[in-house]
Amino acid sequence: MDRTAAGATDPARGFSGRVLHPTPAVAAAAGLAAAFMWMAVLAGEAARTGLAGSLRSRPDRLLGWDGAAFWAPLTIATALAAVLVVVAALGLRVAIRGRVTWLATVALLAAAGLGELAIQVFTPDANMYETNPLRGLGAWVLVLAAPAAAAFAGVGLVRAGSTVTGWASMAASLVMVWVAVDLAAVGATSGAVQPQTEASVGVEVVLAAWLVAMSILMIAIRGRASVTGIASRRGKLALGGVGAVTTVLFGAQMIAAVVGYSYLGPTVLAQIAGRTQAATIEVDGVTRSYRIHRAPSLDPKPGLVISLSGVFGDGFQSEFNSGFDDEVDRAGWIAIYPDSVLDGWMAYGNDDTWGHHPGADDVPFLRALIEREIASDGVDPGRVFVSGMSRGGMMTHRAGCELADVVAAIAPVSGNMATTSGSAADVPCHPARPISVLAMHGTGDSVIPFDGGHVDINYSPFPDVMAKWRALNGCAGDGSTAVDGASTTTSWACAGGTTTAMRVIAGGSHVWPGSWSQSGPDGFDAARVIVDFFAAHARG
Repeated sequence: MDRTAAGATDPARGFSGRVLHPTPAVAAAAGLAAAFMWMAVLAGEAARTGLAGSLRSRPDRLLGWDGAAFWAPLTIATALAAVLVVVAALGLRVAIRGRVTWLATVALLAAAGLGELAIQVFTPDANMYETNPLRGLGAWVLVLAAPAAAAFAGVGLVRAGSTVTGWASMAASLVMVWVAVDLAAVGATSGAVQPQTEASVGVEVVLAAWLVAMSILMIAIRGRASVTGIASRRGKLALGGVGAVTTVLFGAQMIAAVVGYSYLGPTVLAQIAGRTQAATIEVDGVTRSYRIHRAPSLDPKPGLVISLSGVFGDGFQSEFNSGFDDEVDRAGWIAIYPDSVLDGWMAYGNDDTWGHHPGADDVPFLRALIEREIASDGVDPGRVFVSGMSRGGMMTHRAGCELADVVAAIAPVSGNMATTSGSAADVPCHPARPISVLAMHGTGDSVIPFDGGHVDINYSPFPDVMAKWRALNGCAGDGSTAVDGASTTTSWACAGGTTTAMRVIAGGSHVWPGSWSQSGPDGFDAARVIVDFFAAHARG
């Protein structure tokens, strides 16, 4: 006997004679329409960004905004989809055993629909960043409610005898959680202020597929059949086992995703606790974004470290990868992690196709950040420092050249300083006064080669870059050498009490030394070495 419909009332008479619900045909049509409309809205949201080239670096802009033209039709479609989801959920009464289980499914699906509506109604800011708290709340509601609804429905389906469908529904719940964790991690590492919004995209896709499956089930029930009703008892047990094993496998994958992204935990928790905050500043008519981390025990006149990410990077990547949070906590300082514009910083060697962003000059942006922190957090003007990795390291060199009046020391890692022809000597660098420099580079770096040459652009040999800085800083003598494992540091005493130092990492590659995945020659803690250097080279 097919127990899928046995535990339900006749749809024509309603539930317990009091609460009417739609027929299976109506509910199935509503579910299919809702799934189609949800995907159509998502496609519209993606299409209106107009930023396909930047989605690789900023997937949080997938649900971005380029004007109000699409807002009304997409909002209406989202609202209608939310209503249709509720209609479909009410129709599931014919398939689900247990009034509480059914009502929980209805309530959770209604909440998921409202969450999606909030994402649509409360738009991102003018730069397409997710900052609206109600939008973020709507994403949380969708991400949490949709998997819970599928899980409740799965329990009710199994109790009603639809073993395979029930287990498949529970597996879909776990897939939603798995996808949510994965996409939230991608959003977080891309610098998204509200990574749950990225998670909601994946949940929507899985939820739409789940709605289609539930609609097909209701159509089957209308024909007095069910997925398990057409099988023998032995077949039902076998199919139920397949569903259970599938659910366990998806559960294992979900756990693996959570464990795999656990390294993001400290950075995410710092943001939740409020020690790290997302902020914006307007410079030359352009709104720029950044992350700021303050030590729990802040020095009365704290130092400031500005950390610049690599190409296609952002502030979050620089924060979790560099380790500066721990080091400024130790020193009682502040760290700022700015977001670059699209493909990266405007370093030396740029041309019209590489790092060229008219109207968004990064030097005034960094100066504005420094001035804001001196005024708002009482940062010591003599303890302002800049560091960065790869393209961020290249921008760090430029900061040393053009911001030496407000920056005491710089520490580029795997960076470079050269003209478009690859010459360090000809770079138009004219610092207002000597500035301390600690530069690190691995001899095995294939992205920005230690010996220079052409990769994506022309690079100068690392020793030539350091020779340029020694000349600019008026350094004397042959320098002193210190060996630390695979690294050899050569330091020169220079004008104004400054130091110019180069740390050569034998066999080192194009990575931030000491980041969560590094070992071997790149296994030392670069953030600690840099902050110690900064602390020793403040200006009086």
